[in-house]
Amino acid sequence: MKKTLTVILMLFLAVPAIHAMQPRLSYGLEWGYTGTFLNTWQYNYIYSSGSRIIDNDLSWRYFSNGSLLANVGVDLGDKVNLSLYSGIHGVYFKRRMIPLGLRARWCPAGLYNNGCIMYVGSSALFPTAPLHSVSPRADIGAGYRVKVYKTTSVDFLLSFAVSGDHKSITDPDTSAPVPEADITKNYAQYWGVAFSIALNF
Repeated sequence: MKKTLTVILMLFLAVPAIHAMQPRLSYGLEWGYTGTFLNTWQYNYIYSSGSRIIDNDLSWRYFSNGSLLANVGVDLGDKVNLSLYSGIHGVYFKRRMIPLGLRARWCPAGLYNNGCIMYVGSSALFPTAPLHSVSPRADIGAGYRVKVYKTTSVDFLLSFAVSGDHKSITDPDTSAPVPEADITKNYAQYWGVAFSIALNF
């Protein structure tokens, strides 16, 4: 009985401390413009004649894309937030992806004050059209946070991002898709810069 009362008393005394440590949930929306300026690729496959093609190259071409993201996160102290993001990214010409990723944000002046903001993020990208292979994305950015009211703020962000992809490879002779069994490597990357505005609450 004494042990039970001791445990209950300890739990009762611990409640305020647990409540004080309870992290605050955050939510947000982000609209962005991305300028993709570089496409690199690595292909290695056998086509209809039985010959192997190895193609590692790059193309400097500029494409404008948009993005719309939503997030839910948790404040880890007064200056750091960790959030889960999803939505839609335009990454290249007629190429859109649905990301599912994590982003760590750091506000040196505090999460609920005016000041600079820096972040790093990593995502898994799910294409909206073939091929449907999942690819990685990484981005890093900085900007300025404007406090609107209490825990509501607006971020103005500039970032650099690299998105992976698996393209549909066509046979140079028949223009038919190359069978997956004949493909040794199929990987592309899109490099771009983005400007975005985020609403946090």
